[in-house]
Amino acid sequence: MCTLTRAPITVPSMNPWESHAMSHNFPREASPGAEKKLPTQSRFQPGQDPIIYPGLYAPSGIDIMSILFSVLARPDPKFELGPVDCSAALTVSNLDLPGSPIIYANEAFSKLTGYTISEVLGQNPRFLHSPQSIYPFADTLLDQHSAAIQSLDQAVASRNEIQLHITNYKKNGQKFTNLLSMIPIRLPDNETQYSVGFHVAADAADAAN
Repeated sequence: MCTLTRAPITVPSMNPWESHAMSHNFPREASPGAEKKLPTQSRFQPGQDPIIYPGLYAPSGIDIMSILFSVLARPDPKFELGPVDCSAALTVSNLDLPGSPIIYANEAFSKLTGYTISEVLGQNPRFLHSPQSIYPFADTLLDQHSAAIQSLDQAVASRNEIQLHITNYKKNGQKFTNLLSMIPIRLPDNETQYSVGFHVAADAADAAN
């Protein structure tokens, strides 16, 4: 009697972000008999969240997982972002602070631009519009009248989301075309207005289309 050997079945493994997200325990709604007066405490604190993964928290304590969920669940999206996770080059700016400084940037953004995260935090995102070795100030732009820069500034000022191709510069001065998506959001129980930026290096052919 002939015995057939079966090939081993391999199950695709999830990356750390996916596995942590799948095991995330969301807070349950309070039962009708539960005490209504509970101590007021922010939900966006790293110590309270069971997901511990490098790069998920801004120094201010903002939960980047909640940021991404808010982007995906935003009402009336103007365009499709596709898959959104921490592998994307990501920045978060606080629009309520003077200069709308970057309060969070991840390793993917650092690899894309060549800037360390510490060099990026506190800067206005406009610094990418010019090579910093020549124009070290965000307000001094290589091309002040760029149509893309003007469209981006108008969208940020009016708190509208926008997706466009824009010329940016890496730390070494190298020019690249950035497919930039900027999404303004507010987190639940948080009145602060944030702007979430997704950065993708685009081919010149894609930018021309």
